[in-house]
Amino acid sequence: MQGKTTRAFRTISEAGDELGLQPHVLRFWESKFQDIKPIKRGGGRRFYRPEDIEFIRGIKVLLHEEKQPIREVQKRIKSDGIKKVIKLGQSIAKASRQKEITDTTLIPERIKFAEQSSTILSADKIEPVTVKNYNDTARHETISDISDNADMQAALEGLVTLRRRWLDFRSSI
Repeated sequence: MQGKTTRAFRTISEAGDELGLQPHVLRFWESKFQDIKPIKRGGGRRFYRPEDIEFIRGIKVLLHEEKQPIREVQKRIKSDGIKKVIKLGQSIAKASRQKEITDTTLIPERIKFAEQSSTILSADKIEPVTVKNYNDTARHETISDISDNADMQAALEGLVTLRRRWLDFRSSI
């Protein structure tokens, strides 16, 4: 089943699911906040407009996250107006939406740091490393000595290839 658009009306169950509230909480808040006015159809069925959802989301932030009592929230609505509470609800909804890929940073910090380093891994630039033996005595070898093993050489070449592909990809963006 496809989800509704953001401009569609919601039943009390759908509104509750979207807001993370039980239907009885929405009915209770309707009695405490006179500005929550869902459209009522025959049989008393409630339909919440998008503005109602944003307003209720703002009330939820004030009550649940800022821990303000109902009376304080009522005073705030009276003094600041409904639009400020709706904006608060919209900002929370906007922050919780999935971002577009263009808005999301996809490069982990460790890769950004590696790009900033001036050295590029290549088979020509092999640095000496310290290797510990099983008897805990350190000896000094070069990676080229260790890379006599075919598996190690293949892994090194794979890393070099991967690094070059990554740099080509980054330069194409």
